[in-house]
Amino acid sequence: MTAFHLLDFSEQGLYDVVANLGSLAARFLFQPVEKNAYVYFSRTVERGKPVSAAAGRVLHDLLRAMSLLGLVAVTFGWSYPPPLLLRLYGGALLAAGPAVSLLRAQCAYVLLLAVNGVLECYTFAVMRQEQINGYNRKMVLLSVIFVISTGIFTRLFGGVGFILANCVNMLTRIYVCYRFVAGLPLEPAVSVPPLLGLRPPPAVAAALVTAGLLAAGSESWLYPSSAAAHVAVGALCGAAVVAAAVYSELRLLQAVRERVGDKLKRS
Repeated sequence: MTAFHLLDFSEQGLYDVVANLGSLAARFLFQPVEKNAYVYFSRTVERGKPVSAAAGRVLHDLLRAMSLLGLVAVTFGWSYPPPLLLRLYGGALLAAGPAVSLLRAQCAYVLLLAVNGVLECYTFAVMRQEQINGYNRKMVLLSVIFVISTGIFTRLFGGVGFILANCVNMLTRIYVCYRFVAGLPLEPAVSVPPLLGLRPPPAVAAALVTAGLLAAGSESWLYPSSAAAHVAVGALCGAAVVAAAVYSELRLLQAVRERVGDKLKRS
């Protein structure tokens, strides 16, 4: 940022604030999930063997859960955290500046982080050494793409461009892992391809789209003149999304209950 004069010091300060706020989900939620997922896959998956039914089900459930969390962050992060959170954190001056656009872009980055973390955990757990070496060589190329996209997007969009470059980097890494996992053979007992976990159920997708539109409309019409009403609309929309997720993901919720119950019994 500094050496190539991509951002001045004030823009770097705003980016640092937004990056720290936006990384809270990754730091406190995604990292523990990814760590435990890698431990599980490394213990249960045999390298070079077809994907087992148990591992495929866990991968599907993790991708579904993390992608839904990321989609919720995008849906509600557009209209709620930027103005409200920034106003509470830094006052009206911070909430009225470019930090709003930065935090909105960061919400999209959170979605990509959620998906990429689980995919990379499984990829590294099942790759053989020569495949890991090939992956590392691809990472060198992706790093070059990241540096180039950073220079282009930052000059075009300012601080938002830096987040967009990070999104491009995550998308390329997701693409590499997706292709690898999609090419793995499946055991006959695997009834649902694990990568279908990235596709939200129709009811949840419809609820997220409707909630996003209502939240954006509420921000335009109700905020900041009536912040309480704006929050109430968000709460109702959030309840509708949760209801749709519970209706569509009964099996996933049951699996979560079983794993939490087993962990509590062991403790």
